Amino acid sequence: MKIILKILVLLILCLYSFQKAVSQETDKNVFFDDDLTWSSLSAAALSPDGQWAVVGKRYNKNPRPKKTYFVNTTTKEKKDFTHVSNFYKSLLNKGIVVGNIKKDLAIFSLNQNDSLLIKEVAKFNTHLELNLLFTLKNSSEFIITKLSENLKKIKTELSLQAIDKYYLSPNSNTLVVLSKKRELIQINLKDFTLNKIIDLKNNIKTLQWNINQDGFVIHIDNKLHVIDLNSNKIGVIDISEDKDIENLKLSFFLNNDLFVSYQFNSDQIIPESEYLDIWQGNSKQLVPSDFKTKYKKIYKAFVYKTKQDTITSLERKIDKDYLNIGIPGYLLSYNYFKDIDFDTYFPPIEYSLYDIDKQKNITSLSMTSQSPFYPSIDGKHILYPVNRAKDKWEILNIKTLEKHPFDTDNLTKGFSPIWSQDSKTIFYASNGNLHSYNLENRKTINLTQFKNTDKVHIGRLVNRESIPTYVSYVDTNKPFYFIGTQENNKTIYMFDKQKIKSIYTTINDLSLRRTSNKTFSNDYNTVLFQIEDYNLPTKILAIQNKKVSTVMESDINKDLYKWRKRVDFTFTDKFNKNLNGYLFYPKNYDPKKKYPMIVHLYDLNLVPEPNEFSIPVHVTSICGFNSSLLTENEYFVLVAQTYVTEEGTGVSAVDCVTNAVNKSLEIEPSIDKDNLGVIGHSFGGYKASAISVLSDLFKASVSGAGAHDLIGGMMFRYSYYRRMPDWFMAEKSQSNMMVKFSENPEKYYINSPILNAYKTKTAMLLFTGSQDDNIDWENTRRMFIALKREQKPVMALFYKNIIHGFSPSNPIENRDLSIRVLDWFDYHLKNKKNIPWIKEGLDYNTYSISTN
Repeated sequence: MKIILKILVLLILCLYSFQKAVSQETDKNVFFDDDLTWSSLSAAALSPDGQWAVVGKRYNKNPRPKKTYFVNTTTKEKKDFTHVSNFYKSLLNKGIVVGNIKKDLAIFSLNQNDSLLIKEVAKFNTHLELNLLFTLKNSSEFIITKLSENLKKIKTELSLQAIDKYYLSPNSNTLVVLSKKRELIQINLKDFTLNKIIDLKNNIKTLQWNINQDGFVIHIDNKLHVIDLNSNKIGVIDISEDKDIENLKLSFFLNNDLFVSYQFNSDQIIPESEYLDIWQGNSKQLVPSDFKTKYKKIYKAFVYKTKQDTITSLERKIDKDYLNIGIPGYLLSYNYFKDIDFDTYFPPIEYSLYDIDKQKNITSLSMTSQSPFYPSIDGKHILYPVNRAKDKWEILNIKTLEKHPFDTDNLTKGFSPIWSQDSKTIFYASNGNLHSYNLENRKTINLTQFKNTDKVHIGRLVNRESIPTYVSYVDTNKPFYFIGTQENNKTIYMFDKQKIKSIYTTINDLSLRRTSNKTFSNDYNTVLFQIEDYNLPTKILAIQNKKVSTVMESDINKDLYKWRKRVDFTFTDKFNKNLNGYLFYPKNYDPKKKYPMIVHLYDLNLVPEPNEFSIPVHVTSICGFNSSLLTENEYFVLVAQTYVTEEGTGVSAVDCVTNAVNKSLEIEPSIDKDNLGVIGHSFGGYKASAISVLSDLFKASVSGAGAHDLIGGMMFRYSYYRRMPDWFMAEKSQSNMMVKFSENPEKYYINSPILNAYKTKTAMLLFTGSQDDNIDWENTRRMFIALKREQKPVMALFYKNIIHGFSPSNPIENRDLSIRVLDWFDYHLKNKKNIPWIKEGLDYNTYSISTN
């Protein structure tokens, strides 16, 4: 009887847990779906021929689209494809689409309004140019089907039984299958003939295609099999060691040679590793120990030459390693640790060109970081920056070892020079113009003719192709696009046949970039992009043969947002630097009334951008801030630029924000200067905190995930998130104090919110995530303690499962924080004192007891 009762109890508990999990997931969806008034559109994909666009529709910024539509880019016919999944890699020409409807495979002909359902399919892929469908059924039958726009004419080209797996190259041109008998077989996709490659004894651990995708390497047991499908040659490499190998890395050169590196434990135990972690003052690697038994490592690397079937071993150590950028016969040699000074997240690394046959470095390249070395497609040259700032670049001739720079003064930040497909031209942006540099005659052509006074910023080129893991390039046989930004105007430009043409200009926020799926036709004559603004929901547009048309518009009732008003202005700080401010007006604005104002800040870059179409729903807030929710609740909202001066992060923030507020008060007398609030998150959270303690401008503030303890919580903190000391975050990076603590301690003291907490007259709401390792969540706890010690009006929110920031993927917490932020400002700036959770937590004349 007891056993039966126990089983019943367990069943009840399991059922309860299941129902709770389902309930929590349902609750998350409820937050997004309880009000379908507000939605946003996104350009998700485009068919290769440009006929059909895929548009996602999200309600209240739900991370997952609630609706998915196929829209004909010419006729604007719209089809609801919400019930179909896994089709993004299987959009073909002429309206053919392959995807899943639940567990079944579906083939659609959009142009013919027809579909076909196939059951029991475990895996599928498609081939664009050949219109082929590859399917592996649950019964282990592998089928290749020739697709047609007329689904009645589809044809089975090949059917194989007892197939365990299939491997399709990334370009879909090469296909191999693995039979139940462990036969690895190549299938010719032109005539569908079979060629058995090898019999295998065990399972494949790894299969990696070479750069040309006409061969691959497979890892089985302790052997690598390098297979050349052109010659049917198989090279076998034994990598068996006494201990299990770790960190096996495989990469090919352009000529199909293979670079291999790995490591393994020696027999030499580090005896103190189980009980002691020694941190040395001169260490170049500061990584906390897990106190498990450790061994001295042995590092191995070699190059396998496919045609010669020979191995060249390389000297490899923990502080001597190699980078393969694909050029046959050469590697880049570097010591990751030599120049580490913990002054940046990405350490400076000195790279040299290593000759594999000579077994030595033959020339040094540059001291840089993040390995930005771009070989030409023909493998004859390397393009790379000569410094860490990446504002000067040069070209190395592999054969002659000649180096020569090309004119890249004032290189546009974030725009890396890029090769053309013929290896003759390099495109780059500098001084507000797009240029091309000819490698043969070493001449530069200005592709755009903007003047310096035009102050145009060139965005990255859009139609970048790539050789996977090797290099990106521009195919000049096709058009490419870029955005030129000039003050408030954003223009899409098209480069085609050596000419630049302006395609579309707008003052709205403009997004023209690759998503995870292609939003460009194969010939690049059709391109999807989208626009939005604070008073314009996202709109999807298409460029087709140099003309622009609307693909899909929002169906939000215009009356819900057409009242929105924003005044843009400039202001200056004490050093006469021009900064931008954006003043959003409250709903039902009456110039005869007074309204409180909330200031949101971050840095010169604003997060979110002021041109974003904000949705006035709590769950759509970003880290507690939601401009439209505040204006709907009759607040002015000021979004203002700030920056760091030589006076320090906090002091300069006070100056910038004070001037922004004063300019707002000049522009709009309806702002109640006695009821001002400030909010920020991360770097903005630090600034909101600093402003709250260094000035009396604001009556209430909200500070999220800020580095309140600038000295102990950042300058002298070890970051488990970055696995290094955090002093660079204080001295450089965003905080940019410019000096270390010992050089100017007073500067750190005055800019540290926690050390000035006792001065504040501002009611401060602090929040953070208890999983935040980026800006350690203990910063918030310490700031709370500092304020509580002085009995300042403070409350702190610690969210259990949140890391450094809230997003739509955290709807429960995001909604809760947004409600509490609005409550906080209402309580302090609108005198709404009947909010229990605040009222009961601030009065030091009484007391509360935690219920946790």
